[in-house]
Amino acid sequence: MIFKIQKKTIYIVLALLIISCTTDTNKDNVSSSTEKVEDKNIEINGINHYFKIIGTGEPILVLHGGPGLFSDYLISSFEGLAKDYQFIFYDQRGSGKTDFPKDTADIAIPNFVEDIEAIRNHFKIDKITLAAHSWGGLLALFYAKKYPDNLNKLILIAPGPSNSEFYEKTLSNMQLKRKEEDTKELVRLMMSKDFEKREPKTFKNAIILGDKVNFYNQENAKKMYDLVVFNEENSSKMLHTNSLLERNFFNYDITEGLEVVTCPTLIVIGDMDNVPFASNQALQENIKNARIEVIKQTAHYPFFEDNKSFTHVMKDFLNPEYED
Repeated sequence: MIFKIQKKTIYIVLALLIISCTTDTNKDNVSSSTEKVEDKNIEINGINHYFKIIGTGEPILVLHGGPGLFSDYLISSFEGLAKDYQFIFYDQRGSGKTDFPKDTADIAIPNFVEDIEAIRNHFKIDKITLAAHSWGGLLALFYAKKYPDNLNKLILIAPGPSNSEFYEKTLSNMQLKRKEEDTKELVRLMMSKDFEKREPKTFKNAIILGDKVNFYNQENAKKMYDLVVFNEENSSKMLHTNSLLERNFFNYDITEGLEVVTCPTLIVIGDMDNVPFASNQALQENIKNARIEVIKQTAHYPFFEDNKSFTHVMKDFLNPEYED
C-alpha cells in the first residue's frame, strides 16, 4: 500500500494498484522443500534487475504488486508449487533490489512491458506463463495486449481494479473498513519526522496500518509484513516509482483491447477483496478463455491467507490432469 501526502490532504492508495515497500531477501523464507533457489542480477533493457528463481520445471514469470513493491512477499506462498514449476521472481525497474533508471522518464508502463518481453527472450521462453498480483495483474494485461502470441497462460491474482470507476469504489470500500483510531494513527505516523526520513520501524508500522483493511483477518497484515525488511533507500525508491506512475490510473480502462488475448486465463480472487467483483467479471467477459476462482475468507492476498486453497487452484489450472 502506498500513501501520498499533499499539503492538506492524505491519500491512502491501495495495495492492489499502488503498493509500497521493498525488502532485503531472507533466504530462510524459502523452505527446504524447494529443490533449487538462485539469486542473480541481470541487465534488462539497460537496467540491472534483481531475480530470485525457485524450483524446477515449466518456467512461470511472477509479477509483483506496486508499482514500487518487491517480490519477496510472494515467494514463500509459491513453495508448494516449486517442486513442479520454476518460478522466476524479479523486482521491477525502480523497486526492491533493481536499479532506479537514471532518467525518471524511463519509469513508464511501456518500458515495464518491454522489460517482460526482454526477460522472456533472455530466458529463451517461447510462450511464457505469467502469474501476476495486484498492480502486476494490470501490467500483465498491458503485456498481453501487446504480445498476445507470446503468452502460454495468464494467472491474475487479485488483480487491480479494471477501470477508474472500480478504482474509486475500491478506495471507498477500504475506507469503510478502516477503523477511526487506525486512520488517526496512520495520519500521525505519516506526518512524523521519522516517516519523512523513512525510518524503518515507523515506515513499516504505517504500511501495516494502511494495508490491514486488505486482509480478511486484519491480524494477517503484520504476519505478512514480517517477511519484509524496510530501509531508507528501498522505501524512498518505492515512493518515487509509485508517484511517477500513479497518473496512469486517474482515467483508464484496462479492458479495452483485451479481445486479442486468447490464452487460458485464471483470475483468482478472495471473496472479501475490496476490489469489486464486477471488476473481475469485466476482465472475464473481455478475455475469451478466462475463468474466475474465488477463495473464501480471504481478501487481496488469497495466496497468503489460504495458501492451501490457493495452491490447489493453481495446480488445477496449470495441470488439468492434476488430482488432489
